[in-house]
Amino acid sequence: MTRRPLGDAAIRGLAWQELRLPRVAERDRLDVFFAPAYSCPLRLRVPRVTSVHDLSFFSWPDDMSPFEGLRRRLLVAASVRVSARLVVDCDFGRRELLARFPDVAGRVAAIPLGPDDDLPAPPPREAARRQLGTDGLRVLTVGSIFNRRRFPVLLDAIGRLRRSGVPASLDVVGDNRTAPRLDLSRAVQEAGLSDAVSLLGFVSDDELVLRYAAADVFVFLSEYEGFGLPVLEAMVRGLPVVTSTRPSLGELFAGAALLVDPMDAAAVAAALRRLLTELGLREELLARGRERARQFSWAQTAERTLAVLREAAG
Repeated sequence: MTRRPLGDAAIRGLAWQELRLPRVAERDRLDVFFAPAYSCPLRLRVPRVTSVHDLSFFSWPDDMSPFEGLRRRLLVAASVRVSARLVVDCDFGRRELLARFPDVAGRVAAIPLGPDDDLPAPPPREAARRQLGTDGLRVLTVGSIFNRRRFPVLLDAIGRLRRSGVPASLDVVGDNRTAPRLDLSRAVQEAGLSDAVSLLGFVSDDELVLRYAAADVFVFLSEYEGFGLPVLEAMVRGLPVVTSTRPSLGELFAGAALLVDPMDAAAVAAALRRLLTELGLREELLARGRERARQFSWAQTAERTLAVLREAAG
């Protein structure tokens, strides 16, 4: 494998993809080109394999600006048409792609993702809590915050949980990418949870490891996901999980997590309460989560993706 930079920062984005990259790729006499993130160079004249991780810009267009949504829809639709093969993250992604682009039947491979395997080793729970200066019952959620991930519902659920006599706190790891933009701090304040919710934004790998190690329960609400890596990574790190009945989460993690309607705050609060107070259920889901997580790995993802690249190259 050879790595080398392709030009400076003077040309970037779509112009770089459509003007500079095709010339370099053709000069190198490639057998196949792999585009790992939604779109490929449309002017390239070698077989292309493109990964389409979700179709949120079609299914949930309000989660981004109108211009960004339109840009993605047009570029992905064009990339789908010209790609020799397409890779999606699960069977739900395959069904969704075929429903919107029926002509791609026979060109789609569903290849699951894997959890990060390069994070530092976690310390014991109490050591992690000492480093973070935290205690008590802690609920953790990780992932960029979109409107479809129902942050207000989660706040409502935490409030209900605390009013029911379970004094849990919530740690929120992830950048605010809501559109139209939700004022997260104001939402926390208006919910009366300023002393119970920590908005941490993006954190380093070292701190993320500590947050996983210090938490009691992981929660991930969403109306729509192409895969749901945060759930898988929480299971790998030994946390019981509450997540959504919606695809693809409900399909991939049924039986290994408590599934809830992501719009039902009462149901979310009840599921969190069970995992925080019922030791037997916690242990059962920890075991099931670890077993489910063992079914996924980046090594398997790479092996199956390489097979698709070879097929596309002929």
